[in-house]
Amino acid sequence: MTLGELIALYRAQAGDTAEPYFCDDELLTIYANEAQMEACRRGQLLLDASRVQLQAGQEMVKLTSTALRVTRAFVDGHAVSLIGAEQMDGLYPGWQFDDPQRQVQHLVFGVATGALYLWPRPSQAGELHMTVQRLPKMPMADAQDEPEIRQEAHSALVHWMLWRAYSRMDTDLYNDAKAAIALQQFEAEFGSKASVRNEEWVRSGAALMPGPIA
Repeated sequence: MTLGELIALYRAQAGDTAEPYFCDDELLTIYANEAQMEACRRGQLLLDASRVQLQAGQEMVKLTSTALRVTRAFVDGHAVSLIGAEQMDGLYPGWQFDDPQRQVQHLVFGVATGALYLWPRPSQAGELHMTVQRLPKMPMADAQDEPEIRQEAHSALVHWMLWRAYSRMDTDLYNDAKAAIALQQFEAEFGSKASVRNEEWVRSGAALMPGPIA
């Protein structure tokens, strides 16, 4: 479905078909992009296979701003583990200040936002292959733009748009019961929301440690 079709489906389901609309196209575009973002956060729907060229002695690699989580990684065909900084501190005290250069064994999360530290640092140039769970690369803007997620999930994005519309307290569309139903339908497709704190806890490599309080 295109963005224009998502908006049309919203209007048909919400009965928001007469001008002036309760939600104009600009606002619905925001809701549609938000819906795809939430779907990707909850459902882990978008994956990229990326390659990064490494130089001898390189300390870290940067992730793109859309990257949510690295799920697997290889350096020159050898699997490397994904590990949190606190775990590394326990296993290899002072690891960040050592200067070994051998075959990379670990990619370390939790030192700097959006970066992975290489340990040991590579002794020669090579290539890092990663599978990365990510957010959409670009927001939908034109009526002909399409969501990046698979097409069979497109129509479910409208549930989020309906939830947003029914939750607006300053319009005649406000309806707690309909909002709850729309959110329930969205979550049936894409899953329940996790807090940003929990997402960061997983992303920082702490999945083997006790979970965050909230």
